Amino acid sequence: MKRLFAPLVALILAACVPVNVPEGAFFYPEARLRAENIVLPDSEAWPGAELLSIPYPGGAVAATRIRTGENARPLILFCGGNMFRRRVNTFGAARKLTPFGDVLMFDYPGYGDTPGRADVAGFRAAGEAMAVAARAQADAEGRPLIAWGHSLGGPICAEAARLTRADALVLEATTPSARAAVNQQAGLMRPFMRFDIAPGLAAINIPASLEGFSGRVVVLEAGKDTTLPPALSRALARDLTARGVEVQRLVFPTAGHNDIGRQPDFQTRLAAALTLPPRTVP
Repeated sequence: MKRLFAPLVALILAACVPVNVPEGAFFYPEARLRAENIVLPDSEAWPGAELLSIPYPGGAVAATRIRTGENARPLILFCGGNMFRRRVNTFGAARKLTPFGDVLMFDYPGYGDTPGRADVAGFRAAGEAMAVAARAQADAEGRPLIAWGHSLGGPICAEAARLTRADALVLEATTPSARAAVNQQAGLMRPFMRFDIAPGLAAINIPASLEGFSGRVVVLEAGKDTTLPPALSRALARDLTARGVEVQRLVFPTAGHNDIGRQPDFQTRLAAALTLPPRTVP
């Protein structure tokens, strides 16, 4: 049996299907939306939203600041997912986040009103510029700073949190790394596939980027997430803990990838995790 098993394994491994994973597979800039005839509905306007322009190497990052009028509350730097843009998501993001503080959100390069290439380098450059701006605003106003990354925004805001020494980092429905996400999506076919991941993507690794981070990290897991399945959130929390990072994992069993913020216990549980009193948004 062993003599037969070894050659069989060798044949299977030799037959592994090579799969290239380019950076573009993860990004949905305006050009891709047009090419694929994807139409995203515009967001309802958020009253009093301020439009900002933050310089970065690719030009200027288009950003929006939402103020709650409560000066002692944190400033939240929000990094959206791979379909996020302010014209589409401002109202929903503000409604989810303003119970915890003021919000600073932005369009990625190639998205919405921000010029530049939609690639890992561009996203990182924009994220770094936004991190510096958020830190400056928080310090000038005497506020704590929270970085909050959803999905693809997880790695961007993780780097921002490390760069700015944020007081807390929320990682919502995201993945430890691009490689982990690709492997998870392959499912049962993973042993028969050989992934060649673009170097920029392959370098994305949240636990590694948070090595030595002293702030609090909250991992939000969506139990019915089919985009980035909950196993990835569990792996993220486990890997961070193994590196000595303080992590609290909040599981929302009935939530999907985009609706953790609409769960009935979301505000109270996250406020407790962040040790902040919840504020009701009309």
